[in-house]
Amino acid sequence: MVFSVLLAVSGLSAAALVNVNTATQSELEGIKGIGPSKEKTIIAERLDGGHFQDVNNLQKRVRGIGMKSVEKMVDNGLTIKAPSSFCEPHNRANKEGAALVHAVRVVKAILAIIQIVRGQIAEIKPYYV
Repeated sequence: MVFSVLLAVSGLSAAALVNVNTATQSELEGIKGIGPSKEKTIIAERLDGGHFQDVNNLQKRVRGIGMKSVEKMVDNGLTIKAPSSFCEPHNRANKEGAALVHAVRVVKAILAIIQIVRGQIAEIKPYYV
C-alpha cells in the first residue's frame, strides 16, 4: 500500500517502472536521461560484470553516469532490484567454468594414473612376496 501511495505521489504507474537488471534496450529507451550509447553501455556492463546492486554500483560501473544522472533516471522510473535468482556474469562465469572443467579433468587424470599404478603394484607385489 505504501508503494502504491509513493507511485501515486510521484506520478508513476507500476507499468512505468523499469528494472535496470532485467530491462531490454527498448525498455531502457523509455527512461529519460538514458540515450542510445548509455543503453548499450548499461547492458554490456550488466552482461560482463553481473547485476547492479544499487544506484552507487550503477554509477561506478557505467562510464558517463554521475549521481545527478542516476537520480534523474530513478525519478523517471528506473529501478534497481536484484533478480530472484543469482546469475554469474557471462564472461566471469565462462572463465571460472572453463578453469573448473580443466581442474576436474586434471584430477580425473591423476586419479586414473593412481589407479593404474596401484593396479600394477598389486600385480607386481605377489611376485615379490
